[in-house]
Amino acid sequence: MGEPIETYYADGVWRNSVGRNGPPLGGEYQSREAALADARDAARVRGVEHVVRDEVGTVVQRNRYPRRSEEIPG
Repeated sequence: MGEPIETYYADGVWRNSVGRNGPPLGGEYQSREAALADARDAARVRGVEHVVRDEVGTVVQRNRYPRRSEEIPG
C-alpha cells in the first residue's frame, strides 16, 4: 500500500498531501469540508488510508476507502 493522503491545517488554510511531509495534493482550501472531500476521493482512487489532522496537528480520524474497479486509472 502507498503513502496515506493527509488533510491538515497550516497557515490559515486546509491542505492535503501525500504522506506526512510529502508533496501537496490539490491546492489550498478555505473549508475543512472541501479539503476532506478531495482527499477522500484521492485516497479512494489510490486505495490508501486517509489521515485527518486537526488545527494543531493531532490525528483525529483515519479512514480506509476501498478502491472501486471503475476508479482505477488506465
